[in-house]
Amino acid sequence: MKKYILTLLFALLIFGCSTDDLLDKLPPYAADLDGAITNAKTAELALIGVYSNLPSEGYYSIYTTAPASFKAGTMRKPDWWTRGNAVYFYERYWPVLSGTSDYDWGYDYELIKNSNFLLNAIEGINDFEGNRKDEIIGELHFLRAVAYERLMLRYTQYWDINSELGLIIRNDLPGLDNVKKERSSVAESYQMIIDELDIAIDNCPDYSTCGQASKVAAQAYKTRVLFQMGNYSDCINMADEVLTHTENALAPDYATVFTDWSSTNEILFGRVFGASDIPDLESRITAFSSGKWGPSSNYITLLGNDPRYNAIIGDTVEVDYRYGLAGKVYKNPTVKKLVNSANDLPIIYMRTAEIYLLKAEAIYRNGGSYDDAYAPIAAIRSRAGADPVPHATQEEIETAICNEWLIEMSFENGHEYFALRRFGVEKLLERNDLLKEALDKAITKGSDAEAQYRKRIEDFRILPIPSSEINGNPVDQNPGY
Repeated sequence: MKKYILTLLFALLIFGCSTDDLLDKLPPYAADLDGAITNAKTAELALIGVYSNLPSEGYYSIYTTAPASFKAGTMRKPDWWTRGNAVYFYERYWPVLSGTSDYDWGYDYELIKNSNFLLNAIEGINDFEGNRKDEIIGELHFLRAVAYERLMLRYTQYWDINSELGLIIRNDLPGLDNVKKERSSVAESYQMIIDELDIAIDNCPDYSTCGQASKVAAQAYKTRVLFQMGNYSDCINMADEVLTHTENALAPDYATVFTDWSSTNEILFGRVFGASDIPDLESRITAFSSGKWGPSSNYITLLGNDPRYNAIIGDTVEVDYRYGLAGKVYKNPTVKKLVNSANDLPIIYMRTAEIYLLKAEAIYRNGGSYDDAYAPIAAIRSRAGADPVPHATQEEIETAICNEWLIEMSFENGHEYFALRRFGVEKLLERNDLLKEALDKAITKGSDAEAQYRKRIEDFRILPIPSSEINGNPVDQNPGY
């Protein structure tokens, strides 16, 4: 344990981030490892180190946030790119539902592990002011819930409450006696996350900045988890509770959320990059602002004349010919909302607009009227200055809800892909042109090949448990891997 406490403090120094530039201050830990975290000040510094694992260190953050947009078909590498790699070789596989699983797994479980150590370390510390100790406990439980919820969506059969293929729950300090641990069921996994969020709701501080866990952020996450569980009535009630926080209302202007995020409280929780992190974000800047990655033509068509177009899609820029044919000028549109001029745009985990969308879909799936289900969509579109869309039939209301996920929440943290999955494979195939092309090739080879590829699409809905886990803990692997 001594080694891990010191590691936690070093993680703070190397990877931590804060708008308060706390990283410029060295943690006053003692040379004696037993005294690594002994007072409120060192505990606060170590807490920043825990936050730094969301979703990874700055340089690798792109690989944990971009894949789902590729899988949804909303983002693509230019078609003419015939040699070289835009940023990383996994971009070749994301559109057809393949790629790496190590980044998400490693960083999320690192966050969980560090949360466990800090929760243990602060038990005997009593020099906190007021109720700050309880607040830190709430923040750590919130951070564990965030990490586990990310793992749920990427590695478990989260859509089936009766499935046994849930999480590996590691809420204890690591030791030889718990290296091997079986997967919990999906139901057990969800209940654990709800329990974590309830502790966070009871103990977290009130909202002050999107970079810190808060009561309203925990309520918002609980709204999402209840929705994923299929507990739609409670989801609707919790959404209404979140929306009572008028200080976290929708920003008056959609673009403001991305161009001047600190002027609005719509972002309920995000990873805020400080000055020390900005040099590590070159991969994100290069990918999105230089045209190496960009919105797919399918997505641009979906946007049409939506008023949010210019806030989402940036300029069409010239791209280095070395990745195409020498002497030919190539151009590609960019994703504007992911990069702002100050280069301090947070990775957005939760914002108020998502609560409206969750409420709309929960009302629909709970058997509510189409007008009631559309009302939250209308609120989002009204903020954007977008006209109402038809919603009088089941097909129309499903299209209205699904398309709003794709437009309002595009490119932020995988919302498009998970929405398309909820509304069915055919919806996904409508948007992901490369996946549809691969399926069509399989169809030309006969019914067996088609069936095998359709099974691949279903199995690859989630990622494989990484070999780094299975080599030391031989748990049941996900189907298809």
